[in-house]
Amino acid sequence: MSNPPAAVMAKPETATPIPIALIHGQLSHGGSERQLYYFLQCCDRRVWSPHLFVAGEMGVWEEPIRALQIPLTLLTGTPLHKLWRFRRASQHLGAGLVLSWGAYTNAYGVAMGGTGIPVIGSFRNATFADLPARGRRFWRWLSLAGINAAVCNSVETLDALAPQLSGHQQLYYVPNGVERFADRGNQRLRWRRALGLTHSDLLVVGVGRLTAQKNFTRFVDAVILANRQLPVHAVIAGPDMGEGVSLQRRIDAGELPADRIRLLGPVPDARSLIAAADIFMLTSDYEGMPNVVLEAMVAGVPVISTQVNGIDTLLRKDLEGIVTPHRVDALATALLTLARQPLLRRRMGEAARAKAASFAPEVVYQPLWALCRTMSAPLLHSSPSL
Repeated sequence: MSNPPAAVMAKPETATPIPIALIHGQLSHGGSERQLYYFLQCCDRRVWSPHLFVAGEMGVWEEPIRALQIPLTLLTGTPLHKLWRFRRASQHLGAGLVLSWGAYTNAYGVAMGGTGIPVIGSFRNATFADLPARGRRFWRWLSLAGINAAVCNSVETLDALAPQLSGHQQLYYVPNGVERFADRGNQRLRWRRALGLTHSDLLVVGVGRLTAQKNFTRFVDAVILANRQLPVHAVIAGPDMGEGVSLQRRIDAGELPADRIRLLGPVPDARSLIAAADIFMLTSDYEGMPNVVLEAMVAGVPVISTQVNGIDTLLRKDLEGIVTPHRVDALATALLTLARQPLLRRRMGEAARAKAASFAPEVVYQPLWALCRTMSAPLLHSSPSL
């Protein structure tokens, strides 16, 4: 297991761009999809000719990816038909490589058997957390069986996968990337006006899908507990995936003023909301490398986070933020610590922004493109039309 080797970067460009078939489950609003967009932004079109296949449904990232002049194909039909269609399409492209962007679509690597096309798989959550719960053992096997190499975005997932790979399969660590955020002041002012908050009101922000994994119940309970000692305002932004009603009941049971904890639903660009925060708080049960933490860091916002995969890479203890156990009292204590110390918040935010610079997309994803280059097969001849 390792980082993509630096020596790969020295490989010469090819005269003809290499077709690469990418496969992902869907293009809805999510951290994994943003990372896919960053990766494609870094594509050298003199070397690569990418084609993205989507196994589930299109979404908000379809238009930005099409704007990069990258062809998109939605696979339709039964699961077996999708596998067969992807195999035929990859052969027709003359693909020198298949890259799956998530554990679920790693299964498409099995469809490439006998084609001679190498497959790189990805694990972008806590090991097998993205796989269906029903038949998990089979899905675990399927996510590994057809890949020649696996890329993980957290060291913890990499370490967990290492014993499960066969001898010929390679394992690499590639963290998430994050773009610079240059307009924090204006976005902070705009959002705080929209929320009816003054400059001195303390605002805690949480962002993510309202699912069991994100455990915003823990977020709400920590804010309620902190409010027993100090007035703390909090907002949660993200689509309701089944937890919204129970969260609102929890908020109502806290008997706080109506503006203390608010569910905003999905917002067009959560990064601008994060910029309005005094503190960003992540309360997930598990993650890969949390994209929203990087977005808080690049905006100069101090972070409180539960101990999830990837977080130790991002936050050094009491420097860029505070990492706590998965307990409400620990989160509330961290909230009160930062609420009472504005200079500490500023110092942590500045340290976080400085560290985030090392996660620029072009820094983290050029080595992955280099890995793709070294693993790609010789240019294959196209098969007859589908």
